[in-house]
Amino acid sequence: MEELAKILSNIDELETWKNHVQGYSKSGVASAYKMAQPLWVQRMVSAQKLFLHPDIVDQLKAQNWQPNDVQKKMIWASILGSDESPESKKRMYRVKDSLIKKYGEEWWEDVYARIKPVYAAKERVKKIYSGPAVSAFINNTFIGSEAASEERSRALKMIPKS
Repeated sequence: MEELAKILSNIDELETWKNHVQGYSKSGVASAYKMAQPLWVQRMVSAQKLFLHPDIVDQLKAQNWQPNDVQKKMIWASILGSDESPESKKRMYRVKDSLIKKYGEEWWEDVYARIKPVYAAKERVKKIYSGPAVSAFINNTFIGSEAASEERSRALKMIPKS
């Protein structure tokens, strides 16, 4: 199950994990999911693919990357609020149906309410790299990278931490 957990933890699209566990026992899948979840969260945070308040990231580190129920909602809101794919709307409805089935309507409503601040933070982060000259400055100078890091942190602090 460790090998399956490693495979799952490297798949960005969390909702597709179920497509990769065909042929494994229910208990084996549950075990792999439990092992893969903290690996996935840590990888996604390290790769800056999740938009979470910096205090939440600190909490996740302290919890060995095991999100609690509220943090799971924040993670789902980040996934949906930062999706820029052409299929983002369809994906949101698929995820919505899946989350309602697993957790209930109220749980989904909480996720949905968190999407707008994530989207706003993502757009602010995108503006940091607003052109080739700015990107070059950020990527090639210490001052530029520090300024971009500070601006990213300010953008992420726009996301509620509760």
